[in-house]
Amino acid sequence: MYSKAKIRNTKVKKKNKVHLIFDESKRREFLTGFHKRKLERKKKAKEKFEKQLKEEKRRLKAEARESYKKLVKSYTPIPEIEHLLTKEYDDKEVNVKITELSANVLAKTNDWIGANQPCYESDQEETNDGTTEEDNEELLPGMELVVKPTTSENCTETEEVKSKKEIKRLLKKQATKNVQKSKMFQKKNRIEKQKQKKQNLKHKKMKGLKKPK
Repeated sequence: MYSKAKIRNTKVKKKNKVHLIFDESKRREFLTGFHKRKLERKKKAKEKFEKQLKEEKRRLKAEARESYKKLVKSYTPIPEIEHLLTKEYDDKEVNVKITELSANVLAKTNDWIGANQPCYESDQEETNDGTTEEDNEELLPGMELVVKPTTSENCTETEEVKSKKEIKRLLKKQATKNVQKSKMFQKKNRIEKQKQKKQNLKHKKMKGLKKPK
């Protein structure tokens, strides 16, 4: 009797039911939008990579400019030290002058061959030297070819060009090393290789499908 009364007095707690209602349009968009979201992520990653690549290019260009300035400074003579290269010592009996001599200076003073520094003349001058006296006689009056005498200025110009070319060559060498070491350019090369590999596989598949049975 006691147990029955106890059962009657206790109240049964009812659980609230939860009803899930889906928005059909959003649900469909989520389930069918995996590819779309993947393309969006790829697009964002590509934009980020291109931005980083531009920054890396700017950094390398700035480094190249700095190295160019340093190389130009190293080639130019220093005015503070220039007066030390030539010194004169006066003695009672002897007057001594200390100067820094190069191979070119010695060659000019002593009529030596000197260092190998070729001076290239123009094609017109070479053709003029090759003409004989008979050819000159056959020329019409007023139409003679005038040969300009070559001066030492051409040699100095070629020397300057040589130094400029040397600086450019060193800069190119340094730039290629920096590009090879750069992580961003290494990543770019890997991406390009993967793309090329995919294109080759696709091309092979297309060839296999086109083959007659």
